[in-house]
Amino acid sequence: MEQQGKHIIFFDGDCLICNRFVQILLRIDRKKKFLFSSLQSELAQTALANIPKNIDSIVYLSPTGSYIKSEAVLKICKQLGFPYNACYLFNILPLKWRDALYDYFAKNRYRWFGKNECCTIPTKIERQRFI
Repeated sequence: MEQQGKHIIFFDGDCLICNRFVQILLRIDRKKKFLFSSLQSELAQTALANIPKNIDSIVYLSPTGSYIKSEAVLKICKQLGFPYNACYLFNILPLKWRDALYDYFAKNRYRWFGKNECCTIPTKIERQRFI
């Protein structure tokens, strides 16, 4: 599949929080701008060749570039429109601080919330948004 010009969110398929974030995005992304793929997928392995392999982060590929960690989350929120784009105000904080908070959360997410033990079965319409 051609990724040029697409908004693709790569997420950790084992992470409960990441999966919940995707479920929320499926519901609030009324323009159906985003496509989704697991970081564990073959597509991720080829499309994310320039991203470090040991990255513990959501990855957002947009027509303007690729983003990880807090920058990815903020860029995604910015694309959603009001009121979600208000989260982009956190962009005034230094990237180093935002990513430190992101890394702390990412490091502890399995301990705090556990791992995904079963797959959410998307509806027929939602399946069209997974690549």
